[in-house]
Amino acid sequence: MISKILEKKSDYANTCIYLDYENIFELLKRYGVTPMQIDFFPKLKKRLNDTFKLNIIDFIVYGNFERTNLFDANHQTKLQSLGVQTRHTSNNGKNSGDLEITVDALNTLHKNHIVDVFILISSDRDIIPLIKAIKAENKITYVISTKNGFNKIVAEYADFHEYIEDIFNLSADTPQNSSIHEDLDFQFPALTEKQIAQAKEVSTLLYISKIWGQYENYGTSISLKGYSAMITGVTSRLQEEISADFRVAHYLKYVTLYYDHQKGLCIKEGKNRYEVDTDDVRRIG
Repeated sequence: MISKILEKKSDYANTCIYLDYENIFELLKRYGVTPMQIDFFPKLKKRLNDTFKLNIIDFIVYGNFERTNLFDANHQTKLQSLGVQTRHTSNNGKNSGDLEITVDALNTLHKNHIVDVFILISSDRDIIPLIKAIKAENKITYVISTKNGFNKIVAEYADFHEYIEDIFNLSADTPQNSSIHEDLDFQFPALTEKQIAQAKEVSTLLYISKIWGQYENYGTSISLKGYSAMITGVTSRLQEEISADFRVAHYLKYVTLYYDHQKGLCIKEGKNRYEVDTDDVRRIG
């Protein structure tokens, strides 16, 4: 038994995996699935072990696990039960998860010299500097991403690259275990005055913005995630809080949320748009 273990250690490449969980979670939603529904972690670990003979030392996922859809589903607990480490990120800024991945990976790169392979699971081009740093130390970089939202230039820097869609046989017509349209059936039976006021505020900011003008003139899709990040400074609220405000606005028909295949959840005009006073933009405390 001991000899088999020693033989395996000499044959398998030591590997650390870093996963931008929110990034992948949101992109997989476009196929109507979540990582849990496709058994992402056990299947990926088995594939890396059996096919590529990789010995996984660390598997770390990063995300804001206090987000409603992650918190309510106990994602952090489920992930830990699958044998992966979790790092909670506050998401005060767009790149907070990327920064933590970079810090942890560089720390491993310079302090744990037995690691041969660094697997980065993300569709964000911000990981390019990290890939360069890893390769400069003569280590192997392996990027796994989705096809949607992925900048192909990243694949030019990595030693290996694969798409999640190819690994898990996902396509645009993949059966949706839970229809993404069901996600838009938000219910708010007892809204507070503050919730309504904040829904009006974000709707007002949208309708007076240059982005809305571009939408009206050219039909350019407005990403909920992107626009929410843009107005954090104006509203003094976090991106996730602003996204929640837009869900209330959708429920009140101030705006309409819909799914775009490329951009995910997007915003367009609501039936009750003119209940929003665009002449009175005020801050909500």
